[in-house]
Amino acid sequence: MHEPDLVIENIGELVSPPFIHGPHRGHDMGRLTRINDGAIACVGGRIVACGEQSEVSKQIKKTDKTKTVSAKGKLVTPGLIDPHTHLVFSGNRAAEFLMRCQGKTYAEIAKAGGGIVASTTATRQATSDELEELGLKRLSMMLQYGTTSAEAKTGYGLSHESELMMLETILKLHQNQPLELTPTFMPAHAVPKEMKKAEYVDVIIRDMLPAAAELLRKYGWLDSQKAYSDVFCDEGYFTLDDTRRIFERSAELGMSLRVHADEFVSLGAVRLACDLGASSVDHLLAIKQEDIRCLSESNTVAVLLPGTSFFLNLEKHAPARILIDEGACVALGSDFNPGSCHIFSLPMIFGLACMKLKMTAEEALTAMTANAAYAIGRGEDIGRLYSGYQADIIIWDLGALEEIPYKMVWNPILRVFKKGVEV
Repeated sequence: MHEPDLVIENIGELVSPPFIHGPHRGHDMGRLTRINDGAIACVGGRIVACGEQSEVSKQIKKTDKTKTVSAKGKLVTPGLIDPHTHLVFSGNRAAEFLMRCQGKTYAEIAKAGGGIVASTTATRQATSDELEELGLKRLSMMLQYGTTSAEAKTGYGLSHESELMMLETILKLHQNQPLELTPTFMPAHAVPKEMKKAEYVDVIIRDMLPAAAELLRKYGWLDSQKAYSDVFCDEGYFTLDDTRRIFERSAELGMSLRVHADEFVSLGAVRLACDLGASSVDHLLAIKQEDIRCLSESNTVAVLLPGTSFFLNLEKHAPARILIDEGACVALGSDFNPGSCHIFSLPMIFGLACMKLKMTAEEALTAMTANAAYAIGRGEDIGRLYSGYQADIIIWDLGALEEIPYKMVWNPILRVFKKGVEV
């Protein structure tokens, strides 16, 4: 008999990916546990009972320390997980957005001095305190829209000092507010104007990666928690050989791997990622059929970013239906960043996934809870409403799962609980 410190009851519809070992793939992504008149009981930030209210009540004994919350007949799901963000940066690129509205492409804007390197000057000029303050504001907004865990990348400093400052800002933000962050070191996001690519890759491998690993260990990462190294492997950015060299050094230093791949052109990064056991490959608008088969035979998660293709006003989107039908493990992320996707709302990404990627509501929820958790190395801990899992829970101001994409431009989140505490 559990004596819970939190009980959420009177749940109209309790919806969660069911418990399995490993990520959900193929048609199983659409098979959710859906319970009417549900309840959840939590002790010490963990779920101890979850299911029909009549059954949960038999497993618990409320005390004067139990906080009881009525969901008032609303929808309850796991907290949303964003496996791809660039939330630490300074400055903005609103002018580029308007240029795209007039027909300029991402590549044309980058060639004219825009794109990733356009954010470098403002980010380099910002202090650590300024970056942290901006990050706190963004994370507060993300939390209000139901994101309870997220990955966060560096990549707008593009120098030893600024990339390390961005990484330390992410590590401090993880400690200083409730939304949990998984850090990713990504100096290989673009080539800074002052260096040639070959020289910059050498600096990343020789100097920046070892310094990042040392900083991560200082904050308690790598030995017990996964932290990542990422590379933008695409035309005009980093080659497959660059990516392999950076990955090999990252792995030697204890960092796990993820890659921006096949956004514009396929260079072979998906197969490399699968061969090296990377946690995720992200974007995939230009993925080849043989690489889809490679993903379906691996545990590497395909992280799709429909907000980016929407924000860039592209006609082409990642082939989610093919990936799912071929048995790949698919997750969804926001790609929140200053230029190519200034969207942090996962409910909106949910709607875009249904509208543009032709995913069902059930698949979209799995993709931004259980599968997103596996994309950041935490699939056995978060992303499901199941006994033993962390009590990251959201109450929606909705009656059923199918209403999420229907109301994607609103904020449909009513209450958010992180580790069993309302935040």
